[in-house]
Amino acid sequence: MCVRKATLVVLAFALPLTVATPALAAGDPAPSLHGAATTPAPAVPAPVTPAPAPSVVAPLPPAPVVTPTVAPEPPVDEVAQRALEITFARGETRAVDMHGVQDSLYKGKWYRAQDEDVRRCIVRRETGGNYTSVSAGGTYRGAYQMSRSLALGATWTMQTEVSKELGDELAALVPPLRDAPTQTWNRYWQDRAFWTIWRNGAGAGHWRGAGC
Repeated sequence: MCVRKATLVVLAFALPLTVATPALAAGDPAPSLHGAATTPAPAVPAPVTPAPAPSVVAPLPPAPVVTPTVAPEPPVDEVAQRALEITFARGETRAVDMHGVQDSLYKGKWYRAQDEDVRRCIVRRETGGNYTSVSAGGTYRGAYQMSRSLALGATWTMQTEVSKELGDELAALVPPLRDAPTQTWNRYWQDRAFWTIWRNGAGAGHWRGAGC
C-alpha cells in the first residue's frame, strides 16, 4: 500500500505546468502586442507625381527685311524725244491741249524726272492745270503764273538751247514768244520755260508756297 501512494505523488509532480496566457482572437493583426498598448503607425503621405515641365518652344527667327526694289527709269530715246519736241514746238498734237495737269512735254537739258511731281504740284496749286490762266491783276500768266519779266528772260536762254538741240528752224519760233502773252504760249513752251527757270532747283524760289 505504501508503494502505490508514493508513485501517485511522483506522477502528480511530474505533470508539466501550464501557464495561462490570454486568449488570442482569431485574425489578430498583431499577436505579439496583444494585451499591450499600441501606438498608431505614422501616416505615409501619398506619392506626389511631379508636374511635367512646360515645353519650351524655340522663338521664330525674325522676318527678313524686304527692301522694295525701285525699277530704274528707262533711258530716254533721244532721237524719238527730239522728234516729239519738234512736233510740240510747232504747236501740234498734245501741245495744243491747254487744260489739265499732264506729263511735261519738254524733256530736254533742264528736265529732271525726280522733280516732275513737284512741277505737277506747282501747276495744280497755281492754276489747276489751266495754261490760259491770268491772275486778277494781270501780273501773272499761264499755267505757272510767271511774271512777264520772268517769262521773257527764259526766252533768251531757250533760244540758244533750242538752236543747239533742235536746229535754227525751231529756234526761230522763240523770238515771237516775246511778243505774245505768256498764257498764249502752247503747253510745250510753257513747260520748257518752267524747267529753264527751275534749273535743277536753283530757281525754286520763284514758286514759293506750301504743299509742294
